[in-house]
Amino acid sequence: MSISFSQLHFADPSLPARRLFWHVLSIGQVWRDEPERHAGLDKAGLFLFRVVSGAGDLEVNASRHRLGPGRTCWLVDLRQSRAYLPRGGKPLRTEGIRFGGPGLEGWFEELGEDPVFELPPGFLGPLLKRIQRLVRTRPLDCEWQVHSLLTSLWGALLTERGALPAGRAPVPRAVGLVLDAVAADPARDWQARELAEIAAISYSRLRHHFRKTQGESLHGYLQRTRLDLARHLLSDPRKAVKEVANHLHFSSESAFSRAFQQGTGMSPTQFRERCRD
Repeated sequence: MSISFSQLHFADPSLPARRLFWHVLSIGQVWRDEPERHAGLDKAGLFLFRVVSGAGDLEVNASRHRLGPGRTCWLVDLRQSRAYLPRGGKPLRTEGIRFGGPGLEGWFEELGEDPVFELPPGFLGPLLKRIQRLVRTRPLDCEWQVHSLLTSLWGALLTERGALPAGRAPVPRAVGLVLDAVAADPARDWQARELAEIAAISYSRLRHHFRKTQGESLHGYLQRTRLDLARHLLSDPRKAVKEVANHLHFSSESAFSRAFQQGTGMSPTQFRERCRD
């Protein structure tokens, strides 16, 4: 046995689940007694795993991390090149889940680039077993149950990173009016001064209150909101890039492509290739 995937179970999510839910692509255990290397973009989604037995190293994103049993788990973006390297002359046995869902870029922006997490004792193992049982038995509401369990996993990851705010001051009414307006029509090319009119305060005061209460500039928030929607729309393979550009009220497909390239470092086509299973 060099590398064994015999205990790995694969899933085939429906199109609605791929578009709307957190969905599992594969789950189970892998044994390695030799290095396993992958080029980037060879698989879609994320891989969250823990070490069951053995020891080794994870090489990802030009960094190296020690692997071993315990509470630690690792979250890997499979668009990156990576390697799993057994150490100590014993097989490296890992248990994990490959999954996908909407808005992965935004989640990574919140979690940061460090792949190492310390989850509460007794959390990950039972969760993986429950999801694996669903994948194998396929009950009627399987995909919704998987979505709910993976949502709880994201909550644990955000909590571990301290990304969930413990408490916030009340949002000023002017800022609340702006947030509601943008949420009602996120595809619109909002201008800061028209939002100031909606908020019924001066442009300078709106900028000040927005940054103070939201932790980012109004301009940055508008750009991020529109970019998040663009990513979500592009993840649907049935929509042409031109349709996405029209939905977001860009003057042309080329104007949208330039803006998307500036915001993400890649073209809409390259983004779709990274999302493809």
